[in-house]
Amino acid sequence: MSELLDTMRGALTLNIATLVRFRDSQDVFRRGILILVLVALTVGGVAFVVDFVASLLTSPEAEIAQIQQNFEQISKFMPLEASQAFEDQFLRNFQAGIEMALAIEALPTPLPKIAGKFFEALGGWVHRPLAMLGGFLGYGIWVMLAAKLLGGTGRLQEFLGTAALSAAPYLLLVLEKVPCLGSLLGLVAWIWSTLIWVAATAVAHGWVAPVPEEGGAVLRYQVSWGRAALAVALPALALAVLMAMGAIVLVALIAVASS
Repeated sequence: MSELLDTMRGALTLNIATLVRFRDSQDVFRRGILILVLVALTVGGVAFVVDFVASLLTSPEAEIAQIQQNFEQISKFMPLEASQAFEDQFLRNFQAGIEMALAIEALPTPLPKIAGKFFEALGGWVHRPLAMLGGFLGYGIWVMLAAKLLGGTGRLQEFLGTAALSAAPYLLLVLEKVPCLGSLLGLVAWIWSTLIWVAATAVAHGWVAPVPEEGGAVLRYQVSWGRAALAVALPALALAVLMAMGAIVLVALIAVASS
């Protein structure tokens, strides 16, 4: 456990020597994925407790009243005619949905309702590591491809295992349920994680060079940050370009259809 904590501490401080040792360790892929899953389970465990307790303390009527209040606040910023149309059409249909939801909530169930709330919160807990792992592997494959195109020499397992340390900053999300603070911490965790992605990419693909001091000891590394940052950014840039092209095509189709 102490070794795992030291590794995570080194990753959080962008310590290249720690990343190099981790890359060269046995079962680097398994250990990296283990760290990612543990982070997800830790954050999800806190969210599970908060969501379950909140579901016990909040009634469906209170939730519906809050939603209605939000809709009323939105309608205040609309023009008068649009606001009236919004209330006549959308809110009337929403009211019908509310009545249906309350009727469903009142139906008898084989298990106590608290069990349903428990399993609903539990589902969110189980889903988080699966979602994080799927997103990590999907993005990691594209970064690996970009790194290879830029001359990287890393192997897939070593790269993914080292890059999995980028999950460490997401421990900040144990406070994600705190209003306002949660969003800010999510942004900080994402930026921090991206920096670790870049460092891990440089380490895994041979873009670090040891700089020996007197006596032959390696105390620091020279890092080629440019290619590593480009490899991490290219998949996101490609996705942004594809989304922009899709939006342009969609707007063009709507314009043609309307004309």
